[in-house]
Order: sequence, then C-alpha cells, then structure tokens
Amino acid sequence: MQAESLEVLEKASVAPGQARAIVRAIEIEIAGAKDTLATKHDLLEQRSDTRQWVGELRAEIAKLRAEVQADLAKLRAEVQADLAKLRAEVQADLAELRAELQGDIAKLRGELQAEIHTAVAGSTRQMYMALLGHLTLTLGFIYFLFTKLG
Repeated sequence: MQAESLEVLEKASVAPGQARAIVRAIEIEIAGAKDTLATKHDLLEQRSDTRQWVGELRAEIAKLRAEVQADLAKLRAEVQADLAKLRAEVQADLAELRAELQGDIAKLRGELQAEIHTAVAGSTRQMYMALLGHLTLTLGFIYFLFTKLG
C-alpha cells in the first residue's frame, strides 16, 4: 500500500479503514489496468515489432514482384516462340496453298486452251467446208450461165 495515498485520505477526514480499502481498490485497479493499458514502453515495442513486420512484408512483396516479373518474362518468351512457330506454319501452309492454286490455274488454263483450240478447229473446218460448198455452187452457176447462154 502506498503510505502517501493513505495520508491524503486521512487528511481528508476519511476513516482509516475506509482509506485503506480505497487505496487497496485503487491498487487492484491499477494492477488490472496494466494488462489492458499500454505503457510507452509497450508502444515502443509494438512500434518496433510493426516496423520489423512492415520490413519483412516489403521484402516479401519485393520477392513476389521479382517472381511475377520473371514468370511474365518467361510467359512472354513462350508466347513469342509460339507465335513465331505459328507464323512459320501459316507461311508454309500459304506457300503450299499458293503452289496448289498455281498448279490448278495452270491445269485449268491448259484445259481451257485445249477446248478453245478444239472449238476453233471445228468451227474453222465448218467454215472452210461452207466456203468450199459456196464456191462450188457459184462455179456451177457460172458454168451453167456460160454453157446455156453463151
């Protein structure tokens, strides 16, 4: 018990038994408050712990950032490699398709030229035959005119 606290209460005309009970109650409250109230020392310890925790957290964040950046770089390289492979495959497919189309065009051109040649040859033959028939008829008519009229 604090002697000074008792003296203060006794000077205030508080009975000695009551003064002791009051001082004892205050001491019990103070003892109980030590568990619930923080002292400067407690706050300094807490601040130190918090700073240490923040430092660890920042280090962990930096580590995670580096890991994420490494993973992103790896992913970027994989995607670029896949795109390059896909680009090469598409170009090869396009070249193959172009060659096939050129072959088909050449084949169709040849077939078309053959059909045109056949059609022209048949038409030409018919035209020459028609001209020959017309010439024969004309010469026959002229012969008739000369022999009967002349």
